[in-house]
Amino acid sequence: MIAHTDIVKVSDEDLNWIFPGDADLHDKVARLRDMGPKIVVLTMGSHGAAAFFGDGQIVKVPAQLVNVVDTVGAGDTFNAGFLARLSENGLLTKSTLEGIGGVELEEALSNGAKVAAITVSRSGADAPWVDELLAAF
Repeated sequence: MIAHTDIVKVSDEDLNWIFPGDADLHDKVARLRDMGPKIVVLTMGSHGAAAFFGDGQIVKVPAQLVNVVDTVGAGDTFNAGFLARLSENGLLTKSTLEGIGGVELEEALSNGAKVAAITVSRSGADAPWVDELLAAF
C-alpha cells in the first residue's frame, strides 16, 4: 500500500514501531521513502514536525507550545490541518505533489501544528472550528 501512496504521515512512535532498532529517525524515514511515497510527514510531538520530499529535502516546523490536556486526536487533526492547507492551495494532485516545494510544505506543516495544538489543549478529540483557527496564535 505504501508504494502507491503520495503522502505518508507517521509519528516518531509509529516509525519506531514500523522499523524497530537503533537507526535514527532520518534513516527510518529514508527507508519509508524508498518504498515509494513522494512525501513523508513525520510528527514528533513537542519537537514539531518535518516533511521529507524531493531529492532528500527536509522542512521542519516547531510545535505550537500549549498546555497539553489530552493528546487524543492530535495526529488526526494534524493530518486534517496539513491536508486542508494543501487543498486550499490547490496542491493535492499527483502532478503538483511531484514538484511541491519547501515553502508550500512548511505552510501546510505549520497549519497542521496549529490545528493539533488547539486539539491537545482541551479534553477529547475536539478539533477546532475555522473561527478558532483564525483567532489562535
